[in-house]
Amino acid sequence: MLVAIVGRPNVGKSTLFNLLVRENRAIVGPERGITRDRIYGRWQIDEEHVVDVVDTGGYDSLAGGPIGLSIRDQTLQAVQEADVIICLLDARTGITKDDVELVQILRESNVDVIHVANKVDDPHDSVGTAQLYELGIDGFVEISAINKCLGGLAQAIRQRIEHAPALPQEGQDAIRVSIIGRPNVGKSLLFNRIIGEDRAIVSPEPCTTRDYVDIRISRNERDYVFVDTAGIRRRAHIDDKLEKLSVMRSIQNVERSHVCLCIVDATEPFTDQDRHLLGIIMDHGRASAIVINKSDLIDSAAKKAIWDKLDQSLRFAHDITLLFTSALTGKYVHKLFPLIEELYLKTTAQAPTSLLNRVLHDITDKTHHPTVKGRRIKFYYITQVGTVPPRFRIVSNHPDLVTAAYSRFLAGSIKKSFGMDGIPVKLSFVGR
Repeated sequence: MLVAIVGRPNVGKSTLFNLLVRENRAIVGPERGITRDRIYGRWQIDEEHVVDVVDTGGYDSLAGGPIGLSIRDQTLQAVQEADVIICLLDARTGITKDDVELVQILRESNVDVIHVANKVDDPHDSVGTAQLYELGIDGFVEISAINKCLGGLAQAIRQRIEHAPALPQEGQDAIRVSIIGRPNVGKSLLFNRIIGEDRAIVSPEPCTTRDYVDIRISRNERDYVFVDTAGIRRRAHIDDKLEKLSVMRSIQNVERSHVCLCIVDATEPFTDQDRHLLGIIMDHGRASAIVINKSDLIDSAAKKAIWDKLDQSLRFAHDITLLFTSALTGKYVHKLFPLIEELYLKTTAQAPTSLLNRVLHDITDKTHHPTVKGRRIKFYYITQVGTVPPRFRIVSNHPDLVTAAYSRFLAGSIKKSFGMDGIPVKLSFVGR
């Protein structure tokens, strides 16, 4: 069952959403229009009842401009998709034109609506709620989202789903893929193209996406969770505190992902910021590929020039996969799924310990570690201790003397031996 939270700006929708999903998932602030895209989460009401919840942008009848109209359209689309609507109203400020218009839209939609009066901080004082009856509504559930008081909301939802089958628990079976890049490289358009619907707002205005947007889809009997993140600019160029928070969450999503797609613009030079973003992904040890978007705007000669330039610029990631695509036309987007599958299998692979040790001895026998302070460095044993990224622990007689250069050599050799090209691996050295 899908429950949508709708209401005019600043009635506390995102605060309520975060409370229900038990995570600071949606950005909260006093400014209007912070939430733009629909944001999904899961509300575990109790051991037997769980529902999907979607937070929406504020319904603004006077919204203007492409983004304002898109926010309103996203809200109306959520109303069409939802099984139950939580219509959130502000018990403090009273009724506005937006409240009247939204209540009428919901009344005409024939969707099951729970009208909720928020900001009722004192349940014994319902004066603010009383004025909401002018909307012609029979009754309200009174809550205070900021004080984590849900009143009878959980019970109201529970009553509506008591005869519906419970949703399966969200497991770790899906491949989580984050779409990362600078602003305006086409991340949201590519996201929409991949999932097959206009889920994220697309606009030429930079930094349109603020909250990260994720959606679970199935393809060829494999489940994926694709995450559209906010565009990441250089820190010196980020002045808005909401944008800073958006960028921080984009980086946090790298940590949560199995695979990251680093999107770059084929019509612009590969920048230091692109290189920095790829470095963040690799520092987190995430399998990744560079997706060169807007390739429909360049010819084959320009593609070769980009390929050669990246080959020189990415010596620290020389084995990373490059893929030219066009989110606008859809060209080569279908190649992303087998690429993601390949990267996922590599980063989750578990190497047999016996084979690992044969490979380690072959590598170190052929290429010895140089002596350090007159001491010979020996390597006795290796085990794999984790995945995503693949992590290996190597026992040595002098673990503190292993050089960074030789560690990189060992990591590269292990990757080549086990077909982990393009996957960051982590090595740690310990004593006996």
